[in-house]
Amino acid sequence: MSTALIQLSKGKKRLVSFGAIMLTVAVACYGLALMTLVPPILQRLDGMAFAGLVGLCISLGITLLSPIGGKLGDIFGRKAVVVVAGLINLVCGVGIAFASNVLVLLICCFGVGFSQGAYVSAPYIIMGLINDRPNVPKAMGYLTMALSIGGTAGSILAGILTDMGMLNAAILFPAVPLVLGIVLIGLCYPNDKSGRAISIDYKGIILMALSMPAITLSLSGPTTLGWSLGLSGVVLAIGVVFAVILIKHEASIEQPIIPIKLFKERDYLLFLLVGAICYFGRGAVDNYAPLGAQQVIQTSAALSGSLQLPKTLLTMILPAICGAWMAKKKSRMWKAMFIATLLFAIPLLAMGFTQQAAWYIIVYFVVITVSGIAESFRGISFTPAAQSVLKPEDMGIGTSMINFANSLSASIAAAVYSAIYGISTASGVTADTIQTGVNGVFLTAGVVTLVGVVLCLTKIRPMLEEKAEA
Repeated sequence: MSTALIQLSKGKKRLVSFGAIMLTVAVACYGLALMTLVPPILQRLDGMAFAGLVGLCISLGITLLSPIGGKLGDIFGRKAVVVVAGLINLVCGVGIAFASNVLVLLICCFGVGFSQGAYVSAPYIIMGLINDRPNVPKAMGYLTMALSIGGTAGSILAGILTDMGMLNAAILFPAVPLVLGIVLIGLCYPNDKSGRAISIDYKGIILMALSMPAITLSLSGPTTLGWSLGLSGVVLAIGVVFAVILIKHEASIEQPIIPIKLFKERDYLLFLLVGAICYFGRGAVDNYAPLGAQQVIQTSAALSGSLQLPKTLLTMILPAICGAWMAKKKSRMWKAMFIATLLFAIPLLAMGFTQQAAWYIIVYFVVITVSGIAESFRGISFTPAAQSVLKPEDMGIGTSMINFANSLSASIAAAVYSAIYGISTASGVTADTIQTGVNGVFLTAGVVTLVGVVLCLTKIRPMLEEKAEA
């Protein structure tokens, strides 16, 4: 007898599972594939100076809504969230293809991120509800595979279509898996909204919506938006004030969107910080490797879209091997974290010396593949380590906080990278200034990631070794 929390017939279960997989593929395509298309899209709009803002708008949108995505599903039902947010994602995706200027493009990119923040966790929750507990890890494996294959295959297809002169088709094709996911879940998945009373921290959402955009945009405002330093300083100060009010408010309520009490747990905070540092560096590769490949190394869009292929193949196999290795000894957890941060830092520093030479694309392929090893070790270490220090009643919100911290780190990174790129290209957008900007982004990301390496050696190692001996 099935022990799944939501009982479906075999036929409907297959259709819902396929719908969840298609949603995951769509998320991946609107991520890596879209980043592959940023250079030609901006060239068409004569807006290469705004390259850094595209990634920032998407990251900011995801970060703003992802903390309450799960609650929205509990209140309105995951079917409703997938359908409504998915349709918004669809409209904004089409808007990117037909944007007549950079402002419309950035609004649509923000809309894509904002809508995905609402439904990005839905496939994982749905798979956990419709499958028997012993089969859930296998179902999650399908989603992980869909995320990897969707991102890589989507990037390659986007590059090929662009090289064929079909840029709009390259932008629009992620709508296919998205529509499939919306239709299948909309038709075959039941209404699963919670019957218990759930409150949404509207004040917290408003404060976060006021503080985060102000802080991130103030960093890139002078270089990409033409703001004066005085205006940027005022906007930053406003953002910080709202952030302080947000923290005080979240600490005073029972159902916060940001569980401030968990920050008092030193070990949890340390794992959260170093994991977020990894995401800080990862954003540089995802967003600026296609730009460096196409505009500095002068490769085709198809070849730049293939950069993630070896990494994807590696991350489909290696996590299971790394997990088995780490599980044999508790003391190996810190080593997995050290390997993850070190193998993120080395590729970033190597890409920080990108040359205007065709052979450098080989360096990109090699170091991005190495980052796949880092990603494999990151995936099997930081989240389990953070969960291991949580109380059972904090497991759900604590795990959600890990995802929020990672997306927040990505948003801050995007703002910093946008500022660096903007400063470098302020005198004019040429191959030389783009090279300076891209290298500045990678070197900054590499140095920040080295801080994670140091924290692994000086803080995490002694802490975990002490626990292993206890």
